[in-house]
Amino acid sequence: MSDDATVTPADLARELRVTPKRVRDILRAKDGTLPAGESRWHLTDEQVAHVRAVVGRG
Repeated sequence: MSDDATVTPADLARELRVTPKRVRDILRAKDGTLPAGESRWHLTDEQVAHVRAVVGRG
């Protein structure tokens, strides 16, 4: 995914009709917290697919 197409938890939450907090909770359960020095999630294709799969099961 290029920088131009960076997906954030808020973007994905709107698409999936869940809260951004729900998306971040799913990400933290899988990947832990953000790396030191990072303040925002910039999701990889793998992370996006994982969140979509989890929400789809919910």
